[in-house]
Amino acid sequence: MKQQPYLKLCIFMLCSLPFRQSIAGPASEVKKDETLVFFNTSAWLNETTDQWHIPIHGWIFEPEHSTVRKELIAAVFESTYGLSVTENSQAVFDQRINLLLADNERNKSIVIRFANRTYALPASAANGHFKAELLVDEKIIASTNIKAQLTYQAVLPDQDSRIFSGQVNLISAKGLSIISDIDDTIKISEVTDRKQLLNHTFYLDFKVAPDMAKLYSELLKEDDALHFVSSSPWQLYPTLVTFIEKAGFSDADYALKTFRFKDSSLINLFASSHDTKPPQIIEILQKFPDRQFILVGDSGEHDPEIYAQIQQQFPQQIIKILIRNVTGENQLNSRFKNTFKTIKPNLWQLFEHPSEIKLE
Repeated sequence: MKQQPYLKLCIFMLCSLPFRQSIAGPASEVKKDETLVFFNTSAWLNETTDQWHIPIHGWIFEPEHSTVRKELIAAVFESTYGLSVTENSQAVFDQRINLLLADNERNKSIVIRFANRTYALPASAANGHFKAELLVDEKIIASTNIKAQLTYQAVLPDQDSRIFSGQVNLISAKGLSIISDIDDTIKISEVTDRKQLLNHTFYLDFKVAPDMAKLYSELLKEDDALHFVSSSPWQLYPTLVTFIEKAGFSDADYALKTFRFKDSSLINLFASSHDTKPPQIIEILQKFPDRQFILVGDSGEHDPEIYAQIQQQFPQQIIKILIRNVTGENQLNSRFKNTFKTIKPNLWQLFEHPSEIKLE
């Protein structure tokens, strides 16, 4: 799916929605010191009912500006890992730590608008997240000018001039999709080195893996789609999506990790992806049973093992597994021989540079 202009105006009608609606409906409960983030999602068509399923997912929170808490975290990182906040890294550190420390707002009613109609979504949960699924007749979408994306806006009180917009990709039933990891697959993170992982996450500008955006651009055509799955927390979504778009990747949807600082520690932020990725990937595969998929990951943690297992569950859908080699291994070592022993050799590949990739 090719990148579309930001905030493209889309006019369409929605029907059969399980939410209350009105022409002069209520406004979202967003205070001046609170903010909204809508996460990119993808819609799928139920051909039995001829309805599009349009996921809405967002986060309401109050930004954190506590100097004391930031300095405490900085002191822990410095004493444990020898990482220091410098003049060059201060802005990056502040921005990303502030997102993790944000005050999540629960029980907030968010209202969005499509074509002069308002739709009230379920109240936000304890982590500030709210989710809904809108059902839209296919003929309604077909009668509009919408091709690949639709946008929506939060309805705010009259005196609030801010704009909070969301984007949904409309994905056809058939085509090619890439399901891609983020850390060490398209973004340099050095996940296997805790100090460097913290350095890349909180101190340095994000750095793109060489030529990965070019690879995805070459693989994905007009009706194809890109899905990112990651163990990065939802709190870092604003910085991640900005980085990914600037790096030249196509529009995508995102499945990240739920993390609440009050319930855990920053160390648990980097817990293994073994529990989070399989359900993220399986959900995508089940939504699009007639699409073919390429799974792209890296050798740093568990991507090879996770992808091989899922390929065995969905052999008709997964046509290729690509593993970016960040550990200096080769396809003949025991790890990969055991992991892929039941998978045909032409269905997976370990690579160091995208130019090595062979697709049959």
